[in-house]
Amino acid sequence: MSVEPGRVPAPDRATKQLLWDRMIASKQTVSSYVVMLDGGSLETLELTAAQAEGLECLTCKAQCTTGTGAFEPVGRIPSVGSVFQCVKCVGGAR
Repeated sequence: MSVEPGRVPAPDRATKQLLWDRMIASKQTVSSYVVMLDGGSLETLELTAAQAEGLECLTCKAQCTTGTGAFEPVGRIPSVGSVFQCVKCVGGAR
């Protein structure tokens, strides 16, 4: 496949996965976050940056990627975004 001069070709699937894995690995630092859960309660949780940014399940740390399973929003971290749990964990403990 040819690419116009000055344009970078789109990465292949393996390269995309490698970049994703590196990004997730860089977000494994644990910090305390105040989470407003959907029920309205506030809880301080120890989460990785990936969990806080909605990239991993709050409970089991499964990655929230398209097509790999169902995830439900379960709360928000102000100024960060929504947090999620996979459907296997939605009914379980945090």
